[in-house]
Amino acid sequence: MADTHSVLWTLDHIRLDGDLRPRLEVDRLEIAAGRTAVLGASGAGKTSLLNLLIGFERPGQGQLDSSLETQAQRLPLFWIPPDGGLWPQATALDHLRAVLPRGSDDRRAPSLLSRFGLQQRQHATPSQLSAGEQSRLAVARGLAADASVLVADEPLVHVDPARRDEDWETLVQETRTRNTSLVFSTHAPEQVLRHADRVVVLARGRVIAAGEVASLYARPPSREVAESLGPVNWFEPEQADAWGIPAPAPAPAPSPSPSHLRAVGLRPEQILFELDPSGPLRVLDSRAIGPLGETTLECLADDSQRRIRHLADAAGPATGQRLRIGIRGPDGTDD
Repeated sequence: MADTHSVLWTLDHIRLDGDLRPRLEVDRLEIAAGRTAVLGASGAGKTSLLNLLIGFERPGQGQLDSSLETQAQRLPLFWIPPDGGLWPQATALDHLRAVLPRGSDDRRAPSLLSRFGLQQRQHATPSQLSAGEQSRLAVARGLAADASVLVADEPLVHVDPARRDEDWETLVQETRTRNTSLVFSTHAPEQVLRHADRVVVLARGRVIAAGEVASLYARPPSREVAESLGPVNWFEPEQADAWGIPAPAPAPAPSPSPSHLRAVGLRPEQILFELDPSGPLRVLDSRAIGPLGETTLECLADDSQRRIRHLADAAGPATGQRLRIGIRGPDGTDD
């Protein structure tokens, strides 16, 4: 198992200039061994950050220190670019054989191609492969190199949704088995939640949050960070008070004094509707959309309305019912 306490890169007061504004500004950031996701929308600075880590670019100012292991028998780093970086004249099998460490098992390359569904395409060149097959081949080649750290820019993004989860599981399982750290960029929060230990959240070229995935998901420091990691019902302090929203544990309950109120972010799985004839909220409509439900509520205290996203694991409340919002605990009960 990778040592998740060792630091691979340290960035200190980094600035990467752009045409109109800095493409990337980082005050202080450490990227540790293990699995780290770099999350953000298009233009947030994900590729710029990865380009710095792999040495394709140098910062205009600041200090970037690398602590990658340099073992003679193992590559310190292998890079999977956003376009795959495949060689047009080489077959799929040739791509993997070209990067296998000396002394590798001859079955390693065919085995990896098989795991990514490319066993019937091993003699095809990139021009003969679909975009999804090219993405899978690029990842298989990265794993075949058996580097200490694998850095991937939006890996598997072109793979059909029907098999994308399977390929991600293969990628993560292989990195665990081979004691390889993985740093990957993505715009999809579900990939972060499923496959990363830590996350760096970028917006407008700046790091707006960095830390353990589970911690930032449960206790985001801001609405922007919360929404980056998936659906959330965000209540600003005054709204949380008017709507009677309790503070999730372990935070203290909101103070009645407005100066001490704080924002509350509740994930769909935390929402619990408690029917109450004298409750502060009234149901306007409710519907299920796949695994999630959407219920529009009216706050009787100020006549405000909003749509609440929650799990669709039971029948939604009926129109006209009065209720209050509670917090579902980790075991599915009311906190």
